[in-house]
Amino acid sequence: MRIVVCDDHRVLLEALSHALATRGFIIEAATSSPAEAVAAVKLYDPDLLLVAVSLPDGNGLDAAREVKTHHPRTRVVVLTGSDDAATAIEAASIGVAGFIRKDQRLAAIAEALCRAAAGEPWVDATALKRLRSAQSNATAPRHPVDDLTRQERVVLAMLEEGLSTAEIVRRMGIGNSTVRSHIQAILTKLGVHSRVQAVAMVSHEPSWQQGKNEA
Repeated sequence: MRIVVCDDHRVLLEALSHALATRGFIIEAATSSPAEAVAAVKLYDPDLLLVAVSLPDGNGLDAAREVKTHHPRTRVVVLTGSDDAATAIEAASIGVAGFIRKDQRLAAIAEALCRAAAGEPWVDATALKRLRSAQSNATAPRHPVDDLTRQERVVLAMLEEGLSTAEIVRRMGIGNSTVRSHIQAILTKLGVHSRVQAVAMVSHEPSWQQGKNEA
């Protein structure tokens, strides 16, 4: 299996290249920048590109993107120093064949490369957990109630109890005008025109009911 390796850390680059070579990988080139990595892929047409994310002369994901676009036969495995969800999401959007942290054992890195070469996408377990969590948060429907401030939530809860403005003023110990401002802000953020509509809107909203139960 022929491979191009790219990492700006010279010692790690040489150690990783040597270790992979002892496991049967043919190291076509050991590069230290995205430009060098892309040039090596163009020259050698390897089976795999193993590229670090953080590089001084650019982002390894840029190299991954270019290789995926212009040299689709070469599968890309991304090597990262963290399990940052944003990086994992970007890598996934590019369509890399693997995503693994640098602190993994060589056996895990070699396995990721072998699976990627066989067409089996590989994502480090910790990174995968963060990726799924981030994707879930990104796709979860957001309710306007999530935009309310803590004080506005308190006022809304009292409106749900059926309290009047005067009763809210007494209970919270704040001015009448402040309470009215909170109520107006609630109506505006929820996109409704009356207190009744506001209460009706959140009465069956799970995130609102859960937030009250946890308070």
